[in-house]
Amino acid sequence: MRPKPRLMMASIRSCGSQAVRRPEIAGKYHYPWPCINEYDMKKVVLLSITEDTFEIRALLETLGAEVVRAFIQNRTYPHKVSFLGPGKIDEVAAELEKMDFDFIAIDGSLKPSQHHFLEMKFQKECVDRPGVILRIFADHAHTPEAIAQVTLAELRYEMPFLREWVHKAKSGERPGFLAGGAYATDVYYEHAKSHARRIERTLSEISRQREITRTKRREGGYSLVSLSGYTNAGKSALMNRMCASTVEVDPRLFSTLATTTRRVLGVRGNVLMSDTVGFIRDLPPELIKAFNSTLEEIYSADLILLMFDSSDDVSQIKSKIRDSLSILKSRTEGRDIVLVGNKVDLIADERESRVREAVSEVAPGHELYFVSALTAEGLDALRERISIVQDRSCIVEAELPLTNESYGFLSRVRKIAEVSQRVQPNSLEVVIRCKPEDADKVSGWLGNLGANKISRKSESKEAPQTAPVSSGKEGAPLLNRP
Repeated sequence: MRPKPRLMMASIRSCGSQAVRRPEIAGKYHYPWPCINEYDMKKVVLLSITEDTFEIRALLETLGAEVVRAFIQNRTYPHKVSFLGPGKIDEVAAELEKMDFDFIAIDGSLKPSQHHFLEMKFQKECVDRPGVILRIFADHAHTPEAIAQVTLAELRYEMPFLREWVHKAKSGERPGFLAGGAYATDVYYEHAKSHARRIERTLSEISRQREITRTKRREGGYSLVSLSGYTNAGKSALMNRMCASTVEVDPRLFSTLATTTRRVLGVRGNVLMSDTVGFIRDLPPELIKAFNSTLEEIYSADLILLMFDSSDDVSQIKSKIRDSLSILKSRTEGRDIVLVGNKVDLIADERESRVREAVSEVAPGHELYFVSALTAEGLDALRERISIVQDRSCIVEAELPLTNESYGFLSRVRKIAEVSQRVQPNSLEVVIRCKPEDADKVSGWLGNLGANKISRKSESKEAPQTAPVSSGKEGAPLLNRP
């Protein structure tokens, strides 16, 4: 199996009197890996400025790391030098001298100067929240595109740390990376920049090809529904249930990095569904930029299903929906976003009502459906809502002559419309459901074939309405659409 293009470095730290050593490079990529070594992570010490450490613990658990000790100092902002206050840091250092652990995790984003200070202080590897997320992405990247995206994000993330370490090393009289005491910082940066540019060109080409594919699908009468939302909300499980696909389902965070597109079964028309990478609070900007070609599948979708785990704590549900919407709304203006609460089989009716109220606070005006990817509860109503995305609200009826040309026409028009037909003694009665913008085109084709009694009518395309006494499990929307 071809190894992943991971960047590794044995050490680029000048701890105490220890000289900075040359990087040990794995594979064909010749760039330094300043902070993160590739070894099994087991025991971790956690530093945080908030009591809410649930998410960082879940991230570390995904990496197989166990938090053996957590140090929390409630602060509005991290200390500009040491993240935690100087007194707290000294207290932590004294206690850690008696402990055996592998590395330190920081629940926040470190500045390069903070990272250098902490590693010099504790003489241990320190990884901040973006670094933990990047490790997870690197471990779960299997397709060439995902590997390229993660590598690009890693390069962008690590370069400021590298600059800080080299700057600190140059401030003392120590031998450099190359012979004669010369610090060839620019060499490493030029290599990294060149590699990043190559990846950017590759991803740009992938993005262009995806745009061509999306255009061809639309010309073929297909509509796109994208699954989005917080990581581990059950997007892949729902796609498997609705599309009979075999996407990997894993309880770990960020198990899906590559986009998968399949046809939705049981809906009117031609609808494709895409499973995309999950969101998380404070997602590193480097990842958002690197995964832009993947996220375009969400931004360009005709309908976005924003999923959340309805069995989560109500406060977590509100926070996750708020964070997801903040990522989506910047580039999805004018597109339909429907909220989908998965795992409804795990909650009672009373709790469902509380969840419904909580969602209405953070996402007013959005439709809400409760479903279960495990038991298929609520999926019929969701399919009905998905069918609306095709907007085949215009009905064209006509009588066609019984000729081979008529049957050939019906075969072709099925690419952009739904067709039902009934054979009469001397004619072929057809009912064609199409989009309003295609109605004139379809009527013209029928006229060219010599059709009789051509008529058109439109029907309502609004989403299903909710009765006040509805339990909501049938997938009724939270609020009526305007």
